[in-house]
Amino acid sequence: MSLMALFFINLITFVIIYLTLIFAFLKSKENVHPWSALVVILFIVLTASWYSDDMALQWVLIEASTLIGALLISMSRTEKSIEVAWKFLLLNSFGLGIAFLGLIVLSYAIHINVTMKASELIKDIHESHGLMVEIGLWLAIYGYSAKLGLFPNHFWVSDTYAESPSQISSAIASFLPIAVSIAMRPLIQMDLIHSTSMINSVTGLFVMGVITMFYSIWTIYHTNDIRRITAQIALFHSGSLAVFLCLNPSDTIFYFVLASNLTVKALLFFAMGILRIDAETRMLNEIQEETGLSKTATSLYIASFGMAFVLPLSPIFLSDLLLIQIGLNQLKYWIVVVPILGLIFFVIGMFKILPIMNIPSRKFLSENRRILNIRVFFTSILISIILVMGVYGLFMFSTGGFL
Repeated sequence: MSLMALFFINLITFVIIYLTLIFAFLKSKENVHPWSALVVILFIVLTASWYSDDMALQWVLIEASTLIGALLISMSRTEKSIEVAWKFLLLNSFGLGIAFLGLIVLSYAIHINVTMKASELIKDIHESHGLMVEIGLWLAIYGYSAKLGLFPNHFWVSDTYAESPSQISSAIASFLPIAVSIAMRPLIQMDLIHSTSMINSVTGLFVMGVITMFYSIWTIYHTNDIRRITAQIALFHSGSLAVFLCLNPSDTIFYFVLASNLTVKALLFFAMGILRIDAETRMLNEIQEETGLSKTATSLYIASFGMAFVLPLSPIFLSDLLLIQIGLNQLKYWIVVVPILGLIFFVIGMFKILPIMNIPSRKFLSENRRILNIRVFFTSILISIILVMGVYGLFMFSTGGFL
């Protein structure tokens, strides 16, 4: 898959999120139309960051998304949403501040004439030695990991996705990790070129990714909140994405994995929103049998959960196969820990969710039927895109096209 293909998938996903925000918003009575402009700006600045070879400009665009994201999180104007918005703003700004310091140190350590162009830094890092380069890489990668939502700066993730409208959660969870991963990729490549020690920033990123996955498993076991369950799925995939970055895959695999994360995370929050509205509660143990549930809502959420882990035609499942293949080719056999953790997460999640299938079935309630039907329509489009990607990925994998 190419960057252009990723762009078109990103654009289609944005249009779906945007139209759902305009025509099927239900989180509060807030007039959503002024806020929708911020979603457009968020999409533009994050997508523009993909194409910048200047890491300073790239950093500015990603930092701009922090303020925009904080405003979108607070759109419900409740005390809780404003508190979460501040947490998002402070933790992400803290991380990006460290990242920018790292970029400055790295630039000075590699070049006499300072430049922030990633292509030039990668080209000249062969000739660079010393502690300053290592410090710059550690700071930059650690700083960006906070924006990706990795341990130990992961505390904004669960609250952000649990308290934001599902469309806003979809936008942040889908677009943000893609831009951060693209920004981190040249830093990973520099570290792999420069470092000869096992103790380096790439190893540190791998450890943070694995701890993040363990944390998400521990958290999902202790919650019955479908919003937080979905947030932990997104957090788990951020951890696995960090592991993927450490392996430095080819561009074709890299963009396919990013497109998989993009679409599946959007689907998860769409399906979660439908289930939450239909159940009229976010707590699984508070759903009453006498009120019933729509089979459409429950089936979509369980299907989205499966697509996030084990369904064979899901691009996430194929991403795990690619992860194992790359790990074996690089003699990094420990990489199988990622799909094993994913299977553990899936089993625990199904243990939490499957009991809702026993609740008597009914149609959507009349007061929410129009909004839910609109959401189901756009969710179906997302599922179709994901299945097409899955078929494409399976074909590429079986014919050796990813090599």
